Amino acid sequence: MADGKTGRDVVVGRQFSVNHSTNFTVTGTASLFSPNDRYKVMDLNGDVVFKANGFLFGCRCLLLDAAGNPLLTIKPKVFSWHQTWRVFRGKSTSPNDLLFSVRKPQIFQWKDNFDVVLATNAGDQAVAAPCDFKIISRCKKCTICSGESEEIIAQMHRKTAFFARDKLEVTVNPNVDYVFILSLIIVLEEIKASRRGTRAGSGIKN
Repeated sequence: MADGKTGRDVVVGRQFSVNHSTNFTVTGTASLFSPNDRYKVMDLNGDVVFKANGFLFGCRCLLLDAAGNPLLTIKPKVFSWHQTWRVFRGKSTSPNDLLFSVRKPQIFQWKDNFDVVLATNAGDQAVAAPCDFKIISRCKKCTICSGESEEIIAQMHRKTAFFARDKLEVTVNPNVDYVFILSLIIVLEEIKASRRGTRAGSGIKN
């Protein structure tokens, strides 16, 4: 839930919300020899704090903590005009464990903007529900705002280099669920990879 009183914008869990800003680096890890590895998330010290694994057949992505415990399952909705992706708690894909959906606000649009709808507010009718968060993606920058407002809760900057994978530098504002934000960044990368027809996780590169 998003709770402005006791922990702003807490979606996955209160243990992932702290009273100071947090910074992470997301890089793709997929390769010919480890196709199911997709992403790793490092903190400011360079320690891997989260990672995302995929499945050889299928578009699902599993977000894990450093100990390998499953936190979220990320998968696209089949036959979705709004390019909807769903995020579930743990390894589940049950509607009862749906946390939120990410969708295009319009079927036809030029810009990479997405609405985020919490399951607590919309159930399974994410297309008809108003958004709880908004993702605004521009070239090498992504901004995540609360609801329909312009209040920024997190930002991502893409750093590119020749012959190297891109690095996604993510800054999460205080009292915002950083696992929720990181999952949104991964959803965006999965969407971009699916458009290119490349394996997700290998797409964070030039």
